[in-house]
Amino acid sequence: MSVVSSDRFSLRASAGAQRLAYGGLLVLLCGAAALLGVGADVGTRTSGLRLWALAASGVFALAPPNVLLPDPNTTLLQRLNYPPARLLRYQLGRMGPLLALAIVPAALLAYADPAAPLQHLGAKTAALGQALLLMGGAAGDSFVHFATLGPRSQAWQEGQAGTWYARAVEERGQGVSLPRGLVPALFATTRCFAVALTAILVNGAAVQAGLPVVAWGVGLALVGWAALRLRRHRRGYDRHFYQTTAFYAEVMGGGVRASEREPVPYSALYWVLPRWRPSVWASLRQLDRRLPLGRLVALAHAGLWLLCLRGAPSSLVAGYLAVVFIAQTATCGLLATPTAAPPPFQLTLQSIGDWVGTRTFVNLRWLGAHAGSLALVALFDDTYGLAWVGLWAGVHGGLSLVAAAVATGAHEGRARRAAA
Repeated sequence: MSVVSSDRFSLRASAGAQRLAYGGLLVLLCGAAALLGVGADVGTRTSGLRLWALAASGVFALAPPNVLLPDPNTTLLQRLNYPPARLLRYQLGRMGPLLALAIVPAALLAYADPAAPLQHLGAKTAALGQALLLMGGAAGDSFVHFATLGPRSQAWQEGQAGTWYARAVEERGQGVSLPRGLVPALFATTRCFAVALTAILVNGAAVQAGLPVVAWGVGLALVGWAALRLRRHRRGYDRHFYQTTAFYAEVMGGGVRASEREPVPYSALYWVLPRWRPSVWASLRQLDRRLPLGRLVALAHAGLWLLCLRGAPSSLVAGYLAVVFIAQTATCGLLATPTAAPPPFQLTLQSIGDWVGTRTFVNLRWLGAHAGSLALVALFDDTYGLAWVGLWAGVHGGLSLVAAAVATGAHEGRARRAAA
């Protein structure tokens, strides 16, 4: 009985580095949301919440495969023999931190108003409620789609489905350099974001047209659609869970060979100090396999250009950039987990200080892309200038160092202290 209890406790407990990363990101997002909410009128809050729902939908469309698949506790879950409904609750719980990162800052963005905290409470609550429905519907839709992706991915991998794609790759050389079974996940990302984007656009048009029934109804419809699909899969969820996580454990654990994805060329890291270049190259190659960060960075800057084209206040742009830079630099935490970086092995390769330097340069990989995008904004918008670009480049550099130090201290640093 005590063994089972300890096993169940281990399922609920997260790694220290992950808790620290989620907690730090939540604090920073909440601080940014509170600052943006100060002095904003109801219309600005409503628009801000809609943009926040759009950003959260993008995260929900991209994050589930990295958060859920493959599940690290599969062997333990098999021993505990959870029933299907319990497995579903367990996996839904793993989405909890992502939901918290979306919901808590949204509440602060809606209500944070020290000068007039009780004014327009009805309008603020309505805007928040619609944003929460949109985010909840987007999260539920993505969860159902990715959690039940195993049979579809297996069929693609075995050539029983996706023959049109196979012909396009073989005959015309089109397609992406991914194992065939991972292509449905790539399509699912686009599909989930498109569904959420459509719902958000309909909500915005309904608010502008003064149609509250439609504004509320689109979010309710998205949530209800996801709930109905979850209910339909609930009784047989064990089959979906084990088939999906087994497929992704096989493909992502051993089936993806180095030749199937073009790694970062070693010669391209000329900007990294020679002392850390080998470890930075290995880290970037590992990170690229776990997270398509290039697409996320491009999506984030598309959102930045949209804000600037719409003439958003500079404070809102600053808050948005802070969130983007924090999220991007926090991804180095994926390289500080027991599976990706066993502490005894890590500490034999480099010192803790060298790992901080390595991960700092990993985070700085996107500095040029960020600075180039900001320079384009400054070129076409008189509100900003080169000093603004330099300021945010410095902020990104500082966050890169801080995130690397936090991740390394929570992983290799804790291992060193435990061994001392």
